[in-house]
Amino acid sequence: MIFQSFTTPKFKFINFIELSEVEHKQVWQVRTSYDVRQFMFDKEVFPFENHLNFVERLNADDTKLYYAIYDENNDFVGSISLHPINYSRRVADWGIYINPQYQGKGVSFEVADLFFDYIFSLNVLDKITAVVLDFNLRSIKFHERVGFKIEKECDGQMFFVKERL
Repeated sequence: MIFQSFTTPKFKFINFIELSEVEHKQVWQVRTSYDVRQFMFDKEVFPFENHLNFVERLNADDTKLYYAIYDENNDFVGSISLHPINYSRRVADWGIYINPQYQGKGVSFEVADLFFDYIFSLNVLDKITAVVLDFNLRSIKFHERVGFKIEKECDGQMFFVKERL
C-alpha cells in the first residue's frame, strides 16, 4: 500500500481499512448526518452495512483512498479521500468533510494542509482536483484558501485544481 496511515502532532489520519467497527460507526454517523450530506453529491442516508461493504471493497481497489481523521483526544474530526486516483496521469480527485462539531474552527484548513503535504511528499501525484456544487460558497472559499485554482464552471459545478509545488 502506497498510502499509509500517518500521524502529526495534532491529528491522526487512519486509512479506512484499518478502522475498528466502533470507528466505522463514528464515520458513518457523521457522513449520514444532514449537516454533512446536504453538501454531498449523494445526499441519501444509507445503512451502516453499506458503509462496511464499501470499506471491504476498498481492500481490493487502489484507486480509492479514504482517511478518518482523529484529534489528539481521539475524537473523530472528519474524513479526507482521494478517488479516483489515476497513477499514470498522476492526478486524483479529493473530498473532505468535517464533523459538524469541528466546523468553523479552522480544523479543515489544518487537516487539508497536512494532508496535501503528506500526499505530495510521496511523489505519486502532481495534481489534486475537486468538484464543488456552485451553491456551496463555503466550500468554494475553502478550496481557494487552501491553494486550489478554478479550472472551469459547468452545469452548477465548479472544477478546481491544486498542483504540487
